[in-house]
Amino acid sequence: MNNKEMFKHRDINTFLTNNLTKEKRSKKPFEYLNLTYSKQFDYSPMKKQPYTSKANEIKQKSLEEPQILRQKTLPNYEPTKCSSVKNGIIKAYAANTNQGLVREYNEDRVSIILNIIKPQSRENEPWPKCSYFGVYDGHGGSACADFLRDNLHQFVVKEPDFPWNPIKAITKGFEAAEKYFIQMAQDSFNKGILETSGSCAIVVLIIGDSCYVANVGDSRAILSTQNGKKIIDLSNDHKPEFEKNRITKAGGQLYQTHGLNEEGKLILGPVRVNPGKLSVSRTFGDIEAKLEKLGGKPKVVIAEPEIRQFKIIQEHDFIILGSDGIFDRMSSRDVIKGIWEDVQSNKNMNDLHNVMSNAVESVIKESLLRKTIDNVTLLIIAFQINTLREEEIRVKTISYTDQLVKLPQSNKNASNLRFNQNRKQNDENDAFLMNGQVLRQKNKQRYFQENNNGIGWE
Repeated sequence: MNNKEMFKHRDINTFLTNNLTKEKRSKKPFEYLNLTYSKQFDYSPMKKQPYTSKANEIKQKSLEEPQILRQKTLPNYEPTKCSSVKNGIIKAYAANTNQGLVREYNEDRVSIILNIIKPQSRENEPWPKCSYFGVYDGHGGSACADFLRDNLHQFVVKEPDFPWNPIKAITKGFEAAEKYFIQMAQDSFNKGILETSGSCAIVVLIIGDSCYVANVGDSRAILSTQNGKKIIDLSNDHKPEFEKNRITKAGGQLYQTHGLNEEGKLILGPVRVNPGKLSVSRTFGDIEAKLEKLGGKPKVVIAEPEIRQFKIIQEHDFIILGSDGIFDRMSSRDVIKGIWEDVQSNKNMNDLHNVMSNAVESVIKESLLRKTIDNVTLLIIAFQINTLREEEIRVKTISYTDQLVKLPQSNKNASNLRFNQNRKQNDENDAFLMNGQVLRQKNKQRYFQENNNGIGWE
């Protein structure tokens, strides 16, 4: 029996036909406008690249069967985006997002801001090296996730408490971002356009050698230490069943849907919270769950982050940020174990950037092979992997670290926030914001090169 016959049962088209029903959903009535960044940044964004929904043939490698390569088709597959040079304590990073096997849209978004400089109003103050990473898992449309991708880091960094009191800055920044988006959604509602989207957020802020992890929702952050021997969850999943006391005290209710499968067996759905009918208890946006005039209750589903702080030390390997589409089918241990197996199989490559890129793709493909039905996103931030040495590259021109994000000076300057209610085109092919530029996904181009012109295709 050849490999093709052996794995016929894992053919994606057969799988979709026999096991899953594609979700149908019209585009939301408006999305957010990609405003020109020339007023905010020292460089202009890349021109928008043509977008195609044509699937691309790629090889998928199962972590359960690592020796076998099988030809598969993934919807809107795009190569993983990764670093090419180290950036201080961050030796490498890599990220990818995919709409998955069932959904016809991707509402996950990613922000990577390697270096943030102080506002001009604070130019005489000392300023440590700061990096920001965020994964935003949107639902009910991509509008809220788009807004967070482009603006959440700005709300945090322009707080007066940043960077010397990061926990307070994160807390206030998240609160300000939530209020701003809710107000914009209300303004839209008053104009007859109901914007009901929401989003989870998992954020890593690195200031010097201190790491701050902030979580709103059910995305997850995990730390690998001691070459994978120790695995630490850096966030708690904000599920309704885990926050039952808080929800009920605020006037909310929990319920669980159920049904029968083809064999007549009882199938339980996720626990949900009312108002909102959400399977997650903390989110940004979701005005139907929060505004009283729409039947919501403001303290049931909240955007208050849980924050964890620690010092990055030599035994810390890497942090991963992932949307819940990954963890619907894989445990934290599964993900870290899979990454280390991929690292070991590619250790002869001796290039940490490429190894992390391969590891991201391996985990995403494995979650899809395990039949996750959600969008899937994974981001790795590597500090030290003892089996590998990061590739040293001498940069003779001005360092890319000099090309830094300029932050708005005031909350009153709404033009600095990327939001436009007349946006008609979905923004899902602009899933990434890296160093202040929205990066268009483009076929046949794999890695990023940081240079004196900012971020560019290699």
